[in-house]
Amino acid sequence: MEILDTLKQAGLNEKQAAVYMALLELGTATVHPIATKAQVKRPTTYLILEDLQARGLVSVVPRARKVLYTAESPEKIVSDLGRKQDLVKRYLPQLLALYNAKVDKPQVLLFEGKDAVREVYERILDAKEVAWFSTIRDIISVYPDFPKKLNDEAMKGRVKVRELLTKSPADLEYIKTMRHGENFSQRFVKGEGDFMTDNCLYDGNAVFFSFQPYISAIQIRSQGIYRSLTSLYEFAWKASEPIDTP
Repeated sequence: MEILDTLKQAGLNEKQAAVYMALLELGTATVHPIATKAQVKRPTTYLILEDLQARGLVSVVPRARKVLYTAESPEKIVSDLGRKQDLVKRYLPQLLALYNAKVDKPQVLLFEGKDAVREVYERILDAKEVAWFSTIRDIISVYPDFPKKLNDEAMKGRVKVRELLTKSPADLEYIKTMRHGENFSQRFVKGEGDFMTDNCLYDGNAVFFSFQPYISAIQIRSQGIYRSLTSLYEFAWKASEPIDTP
């Protein structure tokens, strides 16, 4: 297969290329179906997935009893190749077609535990556009460094952030600590009440963070769900109250 040959010329050996291709087609999977599809022995597949993870081509999604693997975009190969870019770019559309095929299939990922959920927050730092409807109450107690990191990224122009907050004492104090500008804005939802979870829309994903009774996050990647929630968010944003900023 031409794509496999290209991956090998890009620096992957035959089994690494087969495992990466299998995971591109599967989207998200445990080791067994990956090994079966790639026709590579299961113990060897574990080692290959570790190598691909080190290369940034595979991410691990830890769960309570299983470990799920998901393929990262083949564009990462291009970024690491330098002078070999022309070779890979020739077949990049075919690789991306496999990678993007999973976009049409709704994906639901469960992250459990402090470290696993932090991984989701770290991905949000690399997003292009982020929309929150949340309260600072929970995240500041578990990941106190994250809000400032996101604010810094926005002020540098690397991400556009909007936050819908309540008028809780914690949110009111939090607003005072943030820098506001073209890429970072906050507004108040109207009415009484509170958000019981932190909720985020970013780059085609909807994420719901829960901190009680334990730390977890559910990430849904579905174009239909994302577009619907984005529309609802826009309605809420237009109806929200502006805040007084210096």
